[in-house]
Amino acid sequence: MLQKIQEQTDNQIIQCVKEDIKDKSFFYEPEINKFTLRFNKPHMEDDFRNHYLESQFGKEETVASPRTHSLIESTLSLIVFILVSICCYTMFGAHLVLNIVFIISLIIELVVLIQSVTDVKYGLKKKEKCGSLMHILSGWYFRNFMGAVIASLPLITVYSNLSCALATNDEWRDRFFCFAIIVSLLHFCNFTMLSAWVKSVIVVLAGITLLILLNVRFCPLNSVYNVNRTVPSLADHLFSGQNTLRYEIILDIILLLLLILFMSREFDVSYRLSYFGSVQADADRRQMQENKEQAEWLLHNIIPDHISEQVKKTSTYSKNHKDIGVIFATIVNFNEFYDESYEGGREYLRVLNELYSDYEDLLDEVRFKDVEKIKTISSTFMAASGLNEIKRLDNQNPNAHLYALMEFSQELLQKIQQFNESIFNFNFRLKIGFNFGEVTAGVIGTTKLLYDIWGDTVNIASRMYSTGVEDRIQVPEAAAELLGDKFEFSYRGEITVKGKGEMKAYILERKLPGATWN
Repeated sequence: MLQKIQEQTDNQIIQCVKEDIKDKSFFYEPEINKFTLRFNKPHMEDDFRNHYLESQFGKEETVASPRTHSLIESTLSLIVFILVSICCYTMFGAHLVLNIVFIISLIIELVVLIQSVTDVKYGLKKKEKCGSLMHILSGWYFRNFMGAVIASLPLITVYSNLSCALATNDEWRDRFFCFAIIVSLLHFCNFTMLSAWVKSVIVVLAGITLLILLNVRFCPLNSVYNVNRTVPSLADHLFSGQNTLRYEIILDIILLLLLILFMSREFDVSYRLSYFGSVQADADRRQMQENKEQAEWLLHNIIPDHISEQVKKTSTYSKNHKDIGVIFATIVNFNEFYDESYEGGREYLRVLNELYSDYEDLLDEVRFKDVEKIKTISSTFMAASGLNEIKRLDNQNPNAHLYALMEFSQELLQKIQQFNESIFNFNFRLKIGFNFGEVTAGVIGTTKLLYDIWGDTVNIASRMYSTGVEDRIQVPEAAAELLGDKFEFSYRGEITVKGKGEMKAYILERKLPGATWN
């Protein structure tokens, strides 16, 4: 049986996936503007920009979480910066500008890295102690600004070595300079959380700067001499504005810029789509949970809690129970009030629903824990007690559930009286029939389930109300004898019960003073 249920579940999942695949727009037309790369819906764009700050602290961080992602980017940025700086010191030597740039850049890199580490390790404490400051530091604009700064630090470090000595040196430092620029430009691809437009602007400016330097002569011809004290040929240097190799480098730089721009755009789109998918998944998960809770609520309103788990597994249930109390409570004059000419009868059905809601509110009280509603048939309300054997075992008195059902019946009479007093021109009359004995409880159907009870006990309880007295509770002789130690009854006479002949009937007068049970 479990294998069959699992197969059905798998088939339903496959069918849902097939239906989702039919929606091509989800995969090929994402909710993102193709030019600005912003979400088409403003609230989605705002949520995306704030998701770093609003993502919950205290949960286990994963690589996909924004704070861990930011930590990885900061770490890679520091590594690249250190490697580029070492290469610059090795090739160009230490000088004042490089030293200043290196010190300032290293401080910035370390501060950003510490910020990222503390966000991951101590984010909750930071939010509690300095929430306002953290809100600023984690905001969209500040994060993009700092991301652009640390992404540009290797580039700035390389450009800080640009000088006439570099432009006219015979040791190929100009070529190494171009190589370092290329590495620094590629470094921007590490920042997937950074806005593509921010990266694109910085990369294009850096690339254009290099292209201009390759096509102009910014140093005098005799600025540097070689070891033989002869003037070197500036045409041999990249930054002479005359080297033929510059055309190849220019083409390479342009292609590199296009590649970086394309990758930056794709990274930005991919990150946004990943976020959008996570949001949709969370929304679907919440919707599924709400649907599950609603289904559970509906099931528990159709099927009692104590058998719902069994019904979920087998979809069938039947069991015999002994000493079960059953009542039928009917508004005998409801048809006199019901008028279809007035709003098609909807107003009177609304009134009946309010009355039944008052009935059901009583079932939430602890004293009526053993009582449960079975069904309603038009103006007839049916309830029973003792069907949940687990709750019955908690009672010290074995007949406690029957006493509770009789007290519940008394409360129904009070509810109908209060209802009549609260609504003008209404005078509902209620008859209640009570009985106890053996019943069969079960669930009928496979799609539209129905929980019900059957047996002579139910039939006699039905006859008790149909032959009863308005605004009174009628019981058979056996019930009057069993409950006589807690309630007072008066003999009414004999009534005819189909299939049983003549039966002695009793009317409940009152609950005896001081009567209690557990």
